[in-house]
Amino acid sequence: MRIAMFTDVFPPSINGVASSVLLLSKELVKRGHYVKIFTPSVQKKDRISKKKLEGIEVSYCASLPSLIYPDIKLGLPFYPNTVYQLVKDKIDVVHFHTPLFMGADGILAAKMAGKPIVGTFHTYFMEPEYLKVIGLNIMGNTVEKVLVKLGWTYANLYYNSADLITTPTESTRKALVRYKIKRPTKTISNGIRLPQLPASDLNKHHFSKKLLYVGRLSKEKNLDVVIKAFKIVHAAEPKYTLTIVGSGPVENDLKQLAQQEGLEKSITFTGSVPFEKLLGSDIYTDAALFVTASTSETQGLSIIEGMSYGLPVVAVAKRGVPELIKDNGLLCKTANAKDLATNILKIIRTPALAKKMSQASLKRADKYSIGAITTQFEQVYARLIKSKKAKQEKSEKSLVSLATSFTKTFTKSMASKIAKVATG
Repeated sequence: MRIAMFTDVFPPSINGVASSVLLLSKELVKRGHYVKIFTPSVQKKDRISKKKLEGIEVSYCASLPSLIYPDIKLGLPFYPNTVYQLVKDKIDVVHFHTPLFMGADGILAAKMAGKPIVGTFHTYFMEPEYLKVIGLNIMGNTVEKVLVKLGWTYANLYYNSADLITTPTESTRKALVRYKIKRPTKTISNGIRLPQLPASDLNKHHFSKKLLYVGRLSKEKNLDVVIKAFKIVHAAEPKYTLTIVGSGPVENDLKQLAQQEGLEKSITFTGSVPFEKLLGSDIYTDAALFVTASTSETQGLSIIEGMSYGLPVVAVAKRGVPELIKDNGLLCKTANAKDLATNILKIIRTPALAKKMSQASLKRADKYSIGAITTQFEQVYARLIKSKKAKQEKSEKSLVSLATSFTKTFTKSMASKIAKVATG
């Protein structure tokens, strides 16, 4: 198959969507498929190397910096050129991953070229957690409700353009149905590359005194709650430290908070770590536990990565997270520092419980392997391509039938008129 991916985020940008698009694309190419990714342009020195792309083609379009996230660009695609590329490359199916300019470009081009469309809903961009990012949460409940409603209206217009919408969790799929998304929906998780490590490395965390968070440092992740929870943990267990991996618009604010709480020597901010480097490092294997207070996750790719290294998880029971955390961690009802700290302490103070949760994490992570997830997407693509082809063939047959009928009627009519003239 020949697949076109459209995404507004792609490496060097580091986030769950960029990582999932890259991993899925690599696995598809490995299986013999052609993949071209359409994404906003970045400086040549920052582009992922051809070697690391592993056979993926990338089409960069003009872009502008976004005001909210400095590392994310806003694409300015030239629609006619996109249509040309889809036709020239004989693309079979279009898959968009973000509801911005690149996704819109993919939808319009696919419609013009007559290609089936898959859309993946990765982010609750219209919900209050994300309104915090752009400062619209301070306008009052009434305005907030209006903005959320407008956001879902936009999402409906956007995602209803797809032939099929995939979501990484069942709770997200149900949310789309609840908010009147009319197109068929299917739950297909994001995939991860399972670590190929000896048991000794996977067991290192049993002796660790390090808590770990990996992800974007932005308001919707509630990392201030994580730091305040860690203050409680550190007061009770002074040997424990916290490592925060990632970058984002609130990074400096979080560093200031750590200093204000007297934790600057116990909290390490690594900054941004490229995806490949992250998985090849000992960041996960050196941790005792993965912690997050985010309430905005459709799923949480870094949580699954932590699980794949055998880490117990402490998180908040919101959105798609409860589908990941069963017997492999503890959930808090809300993003509350005291509750988060209580759950962390319960795990780190009970070695038998930590070990049991660790084993459960390893077991649960298996079903999220990129191989299993790619197979599901292959099946979706093949079915949509076949369905689209059948519809086009049916349409062509109808046109031929109509043209044949018209020709016969016209010929018969003309013959009758000629005969009348001849005998007149």
